[in-house]
Amino acid sequence: MNSSIDLKRLNHLVLLSEELHFSRAAARAHLSQTAFSRSIQSLENDLQLRLFDRGTRSVQLTAVGRQLLESARELLRHAHNLTTEAQCLAQAEGGELNFGAGLLAVHSYMQELLPMLRNDHPGLQLHIEVDHWQNLLRHLEQERIEFFIGDASQLHSEPHLSITVLPQQPASIYCRAGHPLLRQPHILPQQLAEYPWCAALFDDALGLHLRHLLGIPARQPLPALMSCNNLHLLRETTQHSDSLLFTWSTWLQDALSQGTLVDLAPRLTPALAAQHLVLDCSLVHLAGRSLSPAAQKALRLIQAVAERYRAEPAPRLSVLSAASISAPS
Repeated sequence: MNSSIDLKRLNHLVLLSEELHFSRAAARAHLSQTAFSRSIQSLENDLQLRLFDRGTRSVQLTAVGRQLLESARELLRHAHNLTTEAQCLAQAEGGELNFGAGLLAVHSYMQELLPMLRNDHPGLQLHIEVDHWQNLLRHLEQERIEFFIGDASQLHSEPHLSITVLPQQPASIYCRAGHPLLRQPHILPQQLAEYPWCAALFDDALGLHLRHLLGIPARQPLPALMSCNNLHLLRETTQHSDSLLFTWSTWLQDALSQGTLVDLAPRLTPALAAQHLVLDCSLVHLAGRSLSPAAQKALRLIQAVAERYRAEPAPRLSVLSAASISAPS
């Protein structure tokens, strides 16, 4: 018995069972009656079963033909559903998209990306991991997510990763209103090292960044550090202690406008170099792996949003549509 049974011949079986007439069934299959008859005969030969009794004036399903008919219809339904699902996936109209985002991305790009994805692809299931880049990298390597948006400053030498650098996000140093540093008109950068520091994540890259920022030699220990991925706790700690907070600017606008937090950078003398008051953000996915159509569309959207950040550091939420961003040629 030939184990290879193509769907076309199963469809011919169903057509003939419905018409019980070779000429009419052949017309529905857009075949000549001779070609259609050969298709039915080859299916019977492969199955080693007689599916139809042919008479001079009639065609009837055999007992085994009736038993196999429903299985044939079910296979054809599954094939149709598979084709429909593939079309939805190709258009990002269905299926799921799993990706990760760092806290900086959540409070910048993601605030524009998610409404666009929801509006333009309402049938797409989204699963988003929000975490530090180390954990997101582990999820990526385990293929639990297709890509992540986050800090990749320590990953550029990794050959198994494809990294697209996004515009740097403005950052600064913040303290509470009434902080001892605010009692003097000018603040030396070295004075900042006398206080504990907070950040969403302290790793080797940020530690090195702080040394450059504060002019701390390699042999001298860094100030006491607090790392916390809960932004509410970071803000509360800064507002109720003498800790200094190094972070991106966008998520603190309410506290700054209310005067509960103060931006220290304009008070520093000499002023800090602009390259020290930014944070990095990149798109990261596995090199040499095919991204789903939904992931490809999401990446194009993120890059489009990022270009607007490049032109305007803190853009307002817009009604930009995914459909308005075409695929690269």
